[in-house]
Amino acid sequence: MHANGATAVISTSPKEFLVSIKRKGVFSFKNNKWKLVIPLHDSIYQLKKIGEYIMGVGERGRYIQLHLKSGRWRTSFFPTRQRLWDIIGNESGLVITHAGTQLLVSYDFGQKWSIISLFKELSVRPIIRSLNLNDEEIYVGTQIHKQNGGLWKYSLYSNRLESLRYEKDKMVSSIYVDNSFLWMTTGACQTKKGTIAFRNHGENEWHSFSSQIEEHAFLSMVHSDDKIYVCSSKDEYGYSRIYYCDLLQMKLVLVETIKGHCFGGAVSEGDLFWAGGEESKWIKQSLKEKQILH
Repeated sequence: MHANGATAVISTSPKEFLVSIKRKGVFSFKNNKWKLVIPLHDSIYQLKKIGEYIMGVGERGRYIQLHLKSGRWRTSFFPTRQRLWDIIGNESGLVITHAGTQLLVSYDFGQKWSIISLFKELSVRPIIRSLNLNDEEIYVGTQIHKQNGGLWKYSLYSNRLESLRYEKDKMVSSIYVDNSFLWMTTGACQTKKGTIAFRNHGENEWHSFSSQIEEHAFLSMVHSDDKIYVCSSKDEYGYSRIYYCDLLQMKLVLVETIKGHCFGGAVSEGDLFWAGGEESKWIKQSLKEKQILH
């Protein structure tokens, strides 16, 4: 039982989830039982499966790596005191995370790292908030930045940087790319202008979902088969909301609430697990049975 809530979650095998519990470590959750995997005092804010590894980043530049077959893990720090929000990679060994305005890149599953000064040509550089990898293209979302905030695309082959969408007063909190669409979630604590936007590849027009509730921000997306879920930041009462994206009606359908900011979710064989800042929520068998994990 964990009263401090969770900051990241990923599915590792059928009906099993790895969960970052705030300032306690990374735990395995399976069959309604918890098992400590990596003890940590720093919270991890993103977990991703990259090759045979689970990799994560979080507070104070913390980096973790867990080998799935052997169970061996290691942890270190990048040379930054900032909170790291995202890490991406592929099966060939490419791993990318961020520190401030720069990308940190490895081509050997995190053994050696190099730096890409992504916004070096800009006079005022935004801070990186979110990442996504599609072939050799890196999609980069920024924190709130009046001059150069929004969504960018960077090519590892050509080193070309391209602005895809300008956001003056909102962060781009998460990005997802599938065969048809480019997706992103945005928002800001100061306003109720959170959006889930997407566009077809090769087109410039963006589309967004309607919602009866105005959210400060949407923080994360979960894509599973043909289903898309999003979760919000917390409201003035301390609760965030989980929505299902109805593509036919182009609207958000409220599924559940969770205490604290909802930092992310994962799906495994119809089960949903959500990481809330003050509670974790396990939703079994496609929303038929719900359990709050304090």
